Amino acid sequence: MISFNDLEHTRQAYQQKSQAISKKRWKAVLITCSIAFPIEIIFLLLGLTKLPTLNARHFAVLAAPVVIALLFEFLFFYIIVLIITHKDSATLINEYANYKRAYKAYFIDRQLAKLFTNLHYDHTRGLDVNLLEASKLIYTGDIYRSNDLVAAKYKNTNFMQADVEVIRKDETRDKDGNKHTDYVTVFKGRYLIFEFPKKFASKMIVSSGGGNGLGYTNPKTGRGLSRIETESPDFNKRFLVYAEDGFEAFYILNPDFINKLERLGEKYQNALSLYFSDNKLYVGLNDHNDAFEPPSNIAEPLNEKTETAKVTKDMKLITDLVDNLKLSK
Repeated sequence: MISFNDLEHTRQAYQQKSQAISKKRWKAVLITCSIAFPIEIIFLLLGLTKLPTLNARHFAVLAAPVVIALLFEFLFFYIIVLIITHKDSATLINEYANYKRAYKAYFIDRQLAKLFTNLHYDHTRGLDVNLLEASKLIYTGDIYRSNDLVAAKYKNTNFMQADVEVIRKDETRDKDGNKHTDYVTVFKGRYLIFEFPKKFASKMIVSSGGGNGLGYTNPKTGRGLSRIETESPDFNKRFLVYAEDGFEAFYILNPDFINKLERLGEKYQNALSLYFSDNKLYVGLNDHNDAFEPPSNIAEPLNEKTETAKVTKDMKLITDLVDNLKLSK
């Protein structure tokens, strides 16, 4: 089992390697400039010797040596830096991977083990895109990324969750007919799947509102479902509800459930969407965060108490959903 001191040593090793590479790069810049600058001056002087004979039509005679010198300097600089730092850059990537692995082993593994049973955690894997396509709750887009897969049991509820990022490619043409590609992040957050021993009587989606009527959810999810409104005006403003069967929907959306879901919606910045289908509840949290990640400032020593609190907060989504919505019942 990794200790906190081991984790700190790993962070320091990465930081030291990063600083060493930075110094090497600056050395490479100085070496390159000391070699390339005199050559550039020579080319420039060669051009200046022809200055008395120049007219506007032959100005390229002076410009060409200068341009050649600048290109030479740039290429020389690029090649030197590449040669000097290539191996070190690969080492730095490995050092960061070691640090990230150690961070997740110390903080994530330990905290998950305290809260959940039947635990399987893999920070390199995510939810299979086919699983999301089958659930149809969110778009799976043109580019799909997922990691930090957790499969476990909380109380008597089995669940899976992972970080998910979905990017859509939008291709447009300008007035001249030139094609442009824009990359739009449709979903970035967490995706959860809870499994129950019994099936829901009908399908229902409860989604944070959005311009297309289903927020960031997949329009295919809403096919065959009818829009319904609850007796709570505040809830109707915050969430859109589509159901296959109105009676079943109101059986689930009792006043206590609505009240707790409203509080969860407020807590999680109205970024929640839920889809009840068969014996599963699919939950998307589109909060544009990447959970279970180490601090971005690698130079700062880790604060064990702060990081533990942050990780516990990330896990709170799972326990909040099960406890507040009484999913274990």
